[in-house]
Amino acid sequence: MSRPISHQEARLVARVLAVGAKVPPGPALIASIPALRVTATCRCGCATIWFGPDGDATVGHLLAEAPASIDGASVAVIVWSQGDAIAGLEIIGYEASGLPDPLSVTGYGDP
Repeated sequence: MSRPISHQEARLVARVLAVGAKVPPGPALIASIPALRVTATCRCGCATIWFGPDGDATVGHLLAEAPASIDGASVAVIVWSQGDAIAGLEIIGYEASGLPDPLSVTGYGDP
């Protein structure tokens, strides 16, 4: 499987990096978002996607994390990195499926 990142996925990655990055992302990392290619999806059927040659076998580091909502249900959104590259977009929520609207993403502690 290999496909370009969708517009909504790219907006979501950018928003999570903007409000939840552990270390401010550099301009090259932000510029790389539109060129990301989805190489795997989560086996459970959720909206989690992986980028790069390792697909869902990626061993990464938490780059950014932020809360969001899908139809009123709370989810956590995590952007993973591997080396200097974005490696994954993980959606964690037990009562919702799909992708949250990027505008629903806030930083922890935001009202």
